[in-house]
Amino acid sequence: MGTVALLAGCSGSGDSLIGGGLTIDDTSAETTAFGNVVLTVAISNTGGSSKTSTLFGQIDVSDGDTYTKNREITVAGEDSNTYELEFDIDFSDSLSASEYEYSAHLE
Repeated sequence: MGTVALLAGCSGSGDSLIGGGLTIDDTSAETTAFGNVVLTVAISNTGGSSKTSTLFGQIDVSDGDTYTKNREITVAGEDSNTYELEFDIDFSDSLSASEYEYSAHLE
């Protein structure tokens, strides 16, 4: 039995340019059967060499807690990749949440 959440959030559109050519092209989120959330972020590197950055993700559950995660990512030059951050949502939030917002950024 899974909880279906209404999604509201920031969908990237190439506007998250980080020095060196890394951009967030798209951001989406999905609720798992156990009420957790998986944030998927597509990142491109417009530069000619590999770039490393820290990807930060956030899930803000309406009338609940805010969850954050980060991970180091590397994208080869003139390439793109998709990265996932899985959030272990507290049981009480996953049962009561009807909506959440999500976002991602690079530092």
